[in-house]
Amino acid sequence: MKKRNFPDDMSKLSNSSKNIIESVKSINPQKEALIVVIKYGIFGLLWIVLSDKILGTFTDNIEFYKIMQIYKGWLFVLITMVMFFILISEKTKSIKSATDRAFKAYEDLKTSNHEQGVLEKELNYQKDLIQNIIEEAPVIIVLWDEDGKILKTNSFCIKTFGYDEEELLGKIWVDFFEVSHNKQRVNNIFQEIIQNGGLREYEINFAAKEGKNLDILWSNKVIKTDRGKKVIVSIGMDITERKKYEEKIRYLAYHDSLTGLPNRDMFSNEIECLIESKKLDKFAIVFIDIDNFKYVNDTMGHIIGDELLKYIAVKLTSYVTAPDLAARLGGDEFGLLIKNFGSEEILMKKLERLQKDLGNTWHSGIREFFISISVGAAIYPDDGRDGGALLKKSDIAMNVAKKEGKNKVLLYKENIHEDIMWHINMSNKLQKALDNKEFELYYQPQIELSSGRIVSLEALVRWNHPTEGFIPPSDFIPVAEETGQIYGLEQRIFRNALIQKQKWEQKGYRDITLSLNLSSKTLISNMNFRFIESILSEFHVDYTKFVVEITETAAISNVELAIERLNRLKSRGLKIALDDFGTGYSSITYLKQLPIDIIKLDKSYVKSVTDGRRDGSIIKFILSLARDLNLTVVAEGIETSKQLEYLKNINCSLGQGYFISIPQPAEAITEMLSNNTSTYK
Repeated sequence: MKKRNFPDDMSKLSNSSKNIIESVKSINPQKEALIVVIKYGIFGLLWIVLSDKILGTFTDNIEFYKIMQIYKGWLFVLITMVMFFILISEKTKSIKSATDRAFKAYEDLKTSNHEQGVLEKELNYQKDLIQNIIEEAPVIIVLWDEDGKILKTNSFCIKTFGYDEEELLGKIWVDFFEVSHNKQRVNNIFQEIIQNGGLREYEINFAAKEGKNLDILWSNKVIKTDRGKKVIVSIGMDITERKKYEEKIRYLAYHDSLTGLPNRDMFSNEIECLIESKKLDKFAIVFIDIDNFKYVNDTMGHIIGDELLKYIAVKLTSYVTAPDLAARLGGDEFGLLIKNFGSEEILMKKLERLQKDLGNTWHSGIREFFISISVGAAIYPDDGRDGGALLKKSDIAMNVAKKEGKNKVLLYKENIHEDIMWHINMSNKLQKALDNKEFELYYQPQIELSSGRIVSLEALVRWNHPTEGFIPPSDFIPVAEETGQIYGLEQRIFRNALIQKQKWEQKGYRDITLSLNLSSKTLISNMNFRFIESILSEFHVDYTKFVVEITETAAISNVELAIERLNRLKSRGLKIALDDFGTGYSSITYLKQLPIDIIKLDKSYVKSVTDGRRDGSIIKFILSLARDLNLTVVAEGIETSKQLEYLKNINCSLGQGYFISIPQPAEAITEMLSNNTSTYK
């Protein structure tokens, strides 16, 4: 339907009606009749006077004159008919024009009235629709005047706040819902709305009928009525639940979900805020790690591991009181922010008490675990002036505490940093050495003590650095084990040693046994142990003359796995030697459990055999026990003739050491094998 402008249409209709009425009023029947009569009279008189006179001038014949009179009469009738037709036609035209205008005005009015009726229906529909939308809208809608009196509310408002509409209408909006501690703020907002014509999206806490506090997000607009009064329309959304979820999300963002402690982000923020506030001259950042936690997780499962983490969290929470802070930094790592500790000595005592409290037996069901922690601490501002540096240095101190035997508390010192940098540099040099093939194998003979004949060779890795010269294995092997570089190094050692054994066998030295060390990391690593097995499969040598040496440490981390893998090696014909025997707490236990063939007596016993009777008695006991278990004994670290003679006298079968021969390259060993002589003879 074409949109019409009804005010303009009604104005035009009104003007048209006035013109029609004026036209109708201007018609006077008597006047109109008089005009016709006068016009007819004038014409008649002129006709009579002039027609006879004109006719008389044309003829004198009486008969012709009479005939012309008859024709003149007919002409008069005809002319008057035409004249009357013209006069009456003019008047009827004006009447018809007025009538047509009146009829058209009537039609227009009729159409306008119809369209106005349709529009009124549409307006009523829209009004009802808007009213229904307002009533059913899931938002709070309130109308109030300049004085704050409530004029109108919708159903959702009534439902949200719990009041009847009668209880709300006419009441002061601010006083009715305002929570006491928000009173001044609500009044300020009210004034801002009035002055600025509205206010969008602000949050405020309101009280419902039952005393429940609700968080409402409001938007307001001031509307002026036709009478010039102001009406404020307020639309509100109940965001109470949303605020709860936001608070929960905020909590989860800054707290550990397992233990409920603050997480690393919150811990770091607290440190930075404390530094920026400059409220304290010094404070301590403490880094805590649970010793051997991976063992608990791997053997007992993550559920038991989680229980242990929650236990530690509870202990830390009970130990740390405000304003200090405990946090879980990730995995089995925890942090402490200690603000008041006095001196370093007091801090150390405090941390040692914590270590002692945590270092107890922990029970999980019927299981018992001994718990210990390694602790590192850094002090602001001595060890750093920002949170990142303090966390890093406390972590460094903790890692050094672990390397020094675990279950220890250590404060960060510069020499610790130097040790770490040395460690990093050594790791970098190791990688370059692996890439550049700087490592080579030396071999130390093992002899039959009774005859002096070489029966075995132990392959030992040596590193001659291009600029630093000889770097002892005691410097780089521990670093390689920590970084995982031991895997690549060990695989290269096995391959090169087997290549050399193959060469010696080809030269006829098939009776010479070759022994290699296998690290604990490779032994318990699925992938890297398979690499060693793969290398063994590549070479066709006499594996009955090949020995793999392990330490107690390699077995103690996972005894069952160690036994299974050692048996896999023995199935190839290899023999297993237990190196550094006697240095661990459970050496004799492993003689029974592990599938070993050889025990290598630690050099500490050999060194002291001539110093006192006790160590000598221990060696005799070990030799006796080995004979009963059908095990071969190799004495390590023979450095003097007295030690050699003593071992020969107590019937120790095999030995090695610098007195017999230092480790030598393959060429020198080949020459020795050709004579099969030992340097001690």
